[in-house]
Amino acid sequence: MTTLRGELRSTATQESEGSGDNIEEARQAAIAALDLTGFELQQVNALTSKATGETTVRAVARATETRPHEATGRNYEEALQAFRASIPEGWQAQNMREIRE
Repeated sequence: MTTLRGELRSTATQESEGSGDNIEEARQAAIAALDLTGFELQQVNALTSKATGETTVRAVARATETRPHEATGRNYEEALQAFRASIPEGWQAQNMREIRE
């Protein structure tokens, strides 16, 4: 028997937009609109800049939640298939290692 053990990470994201008289104000507004509990800021992009000087910025945060995951098969190929097939929607594999029993 072969067992694969690894870690899954949530694919949940949050997005927000903020506007301001300059990029820094817009950036701060976009970040302040996110609830970063359990999330980490991934990117901040300027979307538009008007002739008046007002700028709109989008911020994106990704969940930091992880959890262990395991699957077993008669050999590595079967264990790998079982591991991949049992990953729930909204999660992705971060790593895995083979445990031979």
